[in-house]
Amino acid sequence: MNPKISVIVPVYNVESYLRECLDSIVGQKMSDIEIICVNDGSTDGSHAILEEYAANDSRIKVYSKQNEGLGGASARNFGLDRAYGEYVSILDSDDFFDPEMLDKAVKCAEDTDADVVVFGGYEFDDKSHVKRKVIGILNESLIPKKEVFSCADCSNTIFQLTQGMAWNKLYRRSFLQKYNLRFQNIKYTDDAYFTFAHMALAERITVLNEPLINYRINSGRNQTSGIANYPDSAYLPYRELMKSLVEWGIYETVRRSFVNCVAGFTRYCYEKIDQYEPFVYLHDKLKDEVFAELDIVGHPDDYFYDRRVAIWVRQVSNNSAGELLFASARAHGSSDSTTGILRFPFPFDVIPKNSKLAIVGAKIVGQHYYSQALLSGYYDVVLWVDRENPRGFESVKNYDALKETSFDYALIDYYEREKIDYAVRYLMDIGIPRARIIIGEDYLDEVSLLQ
Repeated sequence: MNPKISVIVPVYNVESYLRECLDSIVGQKMSDIEIICVNDGSTDGSHAILEEYAANDSRIKVYSKQNEGLGGASARNFGLDRAYGEYVSILDSDDFFDPEMLDKAVKCAEDTDADVVVFGGYEFDDKSHVKRKVIGILNESLIPKKEVFSCADCSNTIFQLTQGMAWNKLYRRSFLQKYNLRFQNIKYTDDAYFTFAHMALAERITVLNEPLINYRINSGRNQTSGIANYPDSAYLPYRELMKSLVEWGIYETVRRSFVNCVAGFTRYCYEKIDQYEPFVYLHDKLKDEVFAELDIVGHPDDYFYDRRVAIWVRQVSNNSAGELLFASARAHGSSDSTTGILRFPFPFDVIPKNSKLAIVGAKIVGQHYYSQALLSGYYDVVLWVDRENPRGFESVKNYDALKETSFDYALIDYYEREKIDYAVRYLMDIGIPRARIIIGEDYLDEVSLLQ
């Protein structure tokens, strides 16, 4: 007999979190489940953990496949092809379920005969171990006032009701088989097409308004943290989704929801990128191609649910990447480039043009100086360092990189006396002459060290 639920778990190099994930599944109140674990070419101890759990629980099936160098889509698709449950649940291997999640979701599905059950969730901070309920996972204010609904009941907000992830949903497997849609083989956002397409197609959707899953953040594994390496992921799912919506004859019905979804998500990715070249690439791609292709331009501001998104679309459409970056660098430490004055003047007059420059400091002053140095085209910024890297920028290295990199000048971008003194001393200790160490923000007169 087939199990009630198939839980699909793609696994790739996640040994630190895998036990917690598996414990949350095998410990479910509902026991009539099969657990399909797809080892996607892990090189750490993940496979050994899977085999250990499988030896102690016959419900666990372990498969191994070669990693294809993209995201977890191929492993999820592999699992879908081997699922026999009446319902399907998909869980990322660094997240974990509430103990009653499957029991509650199945009961909800059977009571309503739903194709899709959507439920809420928590963000679980891996560093602080604090969890908080997140609105975007399930936007309660947009739930139709019906126990069971479809896209026709909320066509203007169907893609705002929940985000484009698969793990906060339970699917009836016969519904999935009917359309035979698969996860996209792209590096990031590979579940957006699968999720939103099924939300648009489902004839019976219901909501279980409880947080039943824990989504791990601050682990260094979150997809958007690497979007700079694959900026095309910001729009690729929506290109495929639009194509499908047109083929199914429902694009015009969901058009406003789709446009707001795409514009909002591309803006989110755009602001996540902290490297210059990927930022310029995505900006130009959106401006020259994607905005028109995905129907984002040509709408009045009130067509967008978030006015900030409308302003951003206009700014990207009407400006080069350099113009926007410079405007942002002039802002008051804000990503809103519509306001601001030059808060932190770059010391252009004391650093010769065409110098190789190392920038020391990655807080707000350093971020502004880094942008101005790049945008001016005056310097070759060979290094950006900080002792702490408070924002987790991928471009920022630790102080040791100063020993390994050749540069003409070091620009110190701190405004705390202790940090300035430490940076000056460190640079001089590794052989950088005092004359090649520049302190920003006119702090030269305040620093008594090594005058």
